[in-house]
Amino acid sequence: MKIKYGNRARTVLAALALSAAASGAMAQDFITSKAEVEQLLSGATLIGVYLRTETAYTLKFGTDGTLTDTTGAKARWWVDEEARYCREWLDGKLKGNTGCMNVELADGQIALYSEGKKVVEGILTGK
Repeated sequence: MKIKYGNRARTVLAALALSAAASGAMAQDFITSKAEVEQLLSGATLIGVYLRTETAYTLKFGTDGTLTDTTGAKARWWVDEEARYCREWLDGKLKGNTGCMNVELADGQIALYSEGKKVVEGILTGK
C-alpha cells in the first residue's frame, strides 16, 4: 500500500527532517581550540547532571590542573591537542581511570561528550 501525501504534508515532513538533522549537527558542535577549552575550564566549576545516572554532578577545575568531583574525589585535568578535556582520577571509586571528552558550549550551557555521546551537561560558574 502506497501512502500519498499532499503538498502540505510533504512540507511538514521535510521541515521535521531538516529540524532533526540541524539539531543533531548542533548537538555536537565541539570546541576545537585547545586554548579556548583551557581558558573556559581553568578555575571554573561545572554544575550539572551526569546523564548516565541522571544525578547532580559538580566538577571543580583548579587553575593548577587539579580536579575534584561531587564526592570529593581528586584528579588531574588537562586539554589534549584535539582540544578535548582529559582527566585522570587519583583516588575515589574511579582511581586510575583516564579519559578525554569533547567540550561543547552553546547558549551558556556546557556539555561533555565521551565517544560522541553526551555524558554531562550543565553550567560553568566561578569565572
